[in-house]
Amino acid sequence: MFRIVAVSVRGHRYLEGGPSVHPISEVPAGVGTRFLDLTAVQHHVRREYRTLSVIWRVEVVNERGEVVSRGTRDGLNGTGSRWMWQTA
Repeated sequence: MFRIVAVSVRGHRYLEGGPSVHPISEVPAGVGTRFLDLTAVQHHVRREYRTLSVIWRVEVVNERGEVVSRGTRDGLNGTGSRWMWQTA
């Protein structure tokens, strides 16, 4: 199971489906929207984050809160519509 941490252009990190709208410093255990695999995460990010220009990067974390993959928008200053994925 994987979760998404969205990173804003100001560097604040937000847990997808988290209990609060405030930025997080550590990924809390047991909360947030869960995805079965990386393909589901990538599909969700492409669909739901396409109009959010304030989010330029996402981190995919496992149940222990460790980053397993990162997605970064392409284009000038991360404003493109495509996402580039890399494993951590």
